[in-house]
Amino acid sequence: MRSMSLILVLLFSTTIVGCGGSSSDSARPVPSGDSNDTLDPPGPNEPTNPTSPATINVSAGEPIAIDEAQEFTLEGTSSVSGQSDITIVRVRWRQISGPAASELTQPDQNLVTYQAPQIEGGAENLVFSFEAETSAGDLLEDTVTITVRDTIANTLPLVDAGPDAQVIGGETVTLNGSAEDENGIAFYKWSIQEPDSNLTINNANEPVATVTLPRTEQRKDYRFALQVVDNLGGASVDLVTITSLPSSTNTAPVIQSLRANPGVATGGEVVRLESSAVDFENDQLSYQWKQAPSDPFPLAIDNAQVDTAQIVIPEIREPATLNFEVTVTDGALQDIRTTQLQVVPRNEPKPGLVSCIFNLFQQGCPLQLVSDLIGDDGALRCDENPFSLECPLNILARISPPIAECISSPSAAGCGQVLGQLADPLFVFRSLPTPQMASECTPAFDEQSFEHYVGVLHGHTGYSDGTIGTRPETAFERAKNEGLSFFGISDHSDNARLPLTVTGDCFSEQFLDCLIADSENPEDSFRKWRATAEQAEAATTPAFTAFRGFEWTSDRFGHLNVFFSDNVINAKTGPGYLISMGLFWQWFLYPEFLGGGSDGLIIFNHPGREDLFEGIISNIPGAGDPAYTFNDFDHVPGANMRVVGLEVFGKGSEYDTSGKNGSWLSYALDKGWYLGAVGSEDHHGTTWGAPSLPKTVMIARSNSASDIKEAMLARRFYAVAQNFNDLRLDFRIDEAPMGSRLARSTGEALPARFQLTLGDALLNAKVEVVTSDNRVVSTLEGSQGLFKVSVSPNERYYFLRVLNLDTGRPIAFSSPIWVEADAAPKPFCRYEAIDGGSLL
Repeated sequence: MRSMSLILVLLFSTTIVGCGGSSSDSARPVPSGDSNDTLDPPGPNEPTNPTSPATINVSAGEPIAIDEAQEFTLEGTSSVSGQSDITIVRVRWRQISGPAASELTQPDQNLVTYQAPQIEGGAENLVFSFEAETSAGDLLEDTVTITVRDTIANTLPLVDAGPDAQVIGGETVTLNGSAEDENGIAFYKWSIQEPDSNLTINNANEPVATVTLPRTEQRKDYRFALQVVDNLGGASVDLVTITSLPSSTNTAPVIQSLRANPGVATGGEVVRLESSAVDFENDQLSYQWKQAPSDPFPLAIDNAQVDTAQIVIPEIREPATLNFEVTVTDGALQDIRTTQLQVVPRNEPKPGLVSCIFNLFQQGCPLQLVSDLIGDDGALRCDENPFSLECPLNILARISPPIAECISSPSAAGCGQVLGQLADPLFVFRSLPTPQMASECTPAFDEQSFEHYVGVLHGHTGYSDGTIGTRPETAFERAKNEGLSFFGISDHSDNARLPLTVTGDCFSEQFLDCLIADSENPEDSFRKWRATAEQAEAATTPAFTAFRGFEWTSDRFGHLNVFFSDNVINAKTGPGYLISMGLFWQWFLYPEFLGGGSDGLIIFNHPGREDLFEGIISNIPGAGDPAYTFNDFDHVPGANMRVVGLEVFGKGSEYDTSGKNGSWLSYALDKGWYLGAVGSEDHHGTTWGAPSLPKTVMIARSNSASDIKEAMLARRFYAVAQNFNDLRLDFRIDEAPMGSRLARSTGEALPARFQLTLGDALLNAKVEVVTSDNRVVSTLEGSQGLFKVSVSPNERYYFLRVLNLDTGRPIAFSSPIWVEADAAPKPFCRYEAIDGGSLL
């Protein structure tokens, strides 16, 4: 088909709404909503026509005449008159007939500028529409005609877009265009006119282009335009129609992968909806994402028509599971799959110092108990019955008869014993309502977006008793260069505020070097705690996370690591060193903004080792220290959620099987703690991160500090021995990973499985399935296995002990999976993000 002129016949017909003409105003009355025929006369201070209907006035302006190729500006107006809440919310200019003018400014404004086309053979009329949309949804329009005079002596290009054609959908069609012009061709441009489509035209700026039409279930027409501009700016357009026909041999696309990334998210986070599909015929594919209408709340999906979309998670109060569906089509056939996203709420932020100053008695502040006592008659509600739920001290009364007597019949003698009990921090913290227990929720987990990250927990430098002259920065860089994903440094807190290095090597010619621990930045020797945080922050990259902790060191109760706390406490300078752990637990439960450790996580270190007192007393026949191994792993309920691990490997040793009943881990679990298995370097030399030292592997969304902390709270980690750093362990019960807390019916036999790899190869080993009292309920050999575990009140947890087939010694421990008989289903645990200062 051949075109001899510039005229481009537009594809949309003109529709005039209201009474607009080519140069007249369009006005529409808007009813006031009152149909009374008779109105009361207005009062002296009232408008004369308070209920007159609103009128919308729309004008495209007056017609004008211009020369071809000249720039011109159109001004549209829209207004509302009368009494009404209706407003104008949108305006838009568009050309509806005549040779196409070029837009020079945005058409969604009252003023718009165009450039007139070149024409030939006499004047041409261009018709433009000015639309205005009201807040009520009405669309009003007015038009204006622009006359273009033929003033340039230029013969326009002769354009041929080629013959109409038919192809099978999915095939590539060639658009054979050509043009002639006596002044030479400046450029070509192919475009699709209808339908609206995101088709890609290859070589769109050449006379011959190609395009692949989508598959189709029925005949479908596509109209393409070839515009040609000559060297004097004159342009001509020709159209061609290509018809796509159904194929009898087409196969549907296949979605190969689909996931929400991350698969567990919390408020404020961005989640990517990722999909990948293939098509046997290599057809161009289209994607469409949508959310299940049955979900508890809807979310806006950005980029819903491409393979990777995204959503933003709002703040929520309760956990939720959301479902997303993607449809992938080649235009005729399609594949549909769904994926799930687990959304968990954040922990409620704790009141800070400023907040407590302005509201002393609010929940979470130190004077909350005072509020309980004096608010709403407080303790007066205890007079008749101190055990009543109305009495704010009923918990204390139930635990201690002297307290109950003191409340109901106060006297100096009767309350003396009470004051003594209340002075014991452990009595107070055991008596008052405790924080959430680990057993009250189960961690969320996503198979596709969680990965295994290996790193270091527990290491030392010259900031405590490590190698003289070393600093945390050195340790972080060494571990980073080993390819590890994280390092939690834990220098002893004993000399955190002293400038010294304290090690046996100091009693030598290096004595003077120990007086200032950090020779590179001497001032940091006097601010080790803060300097460690700064060095951790500086060492952190997207591939490696450094974070700070400290080792609390009692030669009687044992050693433990505290990570992620703002504050530090010294065992050597308080009763916690020899007399009681009470003050340590008090510090750990006390708000961090008042100097406490309520933002920290604890790991019990090398149980049974480095205990000076037990080592002495055990030589006396029949003697033993009741404080040995953290008061015999005495359970502190308030700390249950945040005491997360126990070292089973450390340095060059395996600790666990030398414990009571043959397993320290099982012994502590039987005491009520919820602990995961930790592989500890506890390194004091300069080869931090070396394969010859044990490691801990976190199963987490990422290796960020927040996600490492979440994995620790979830007990979703495992320990690998020295020289087995590449060992990877997967352990499931009823498809739930390690750290899960399952609620099932007594007597059920739950399916379980494991898999072991070492590097890229499967690893054959002996695997013991351990439950309460260190009882081995199953023993398997191989790199993977299937088995069943029973649900029983006497078998509260299961963990794996992995043994080397050659030596019979443990080379890995999984963290437990807890199984609670006849319990109610557990909600997902809340996500505890790291506050601004907690990493530091």
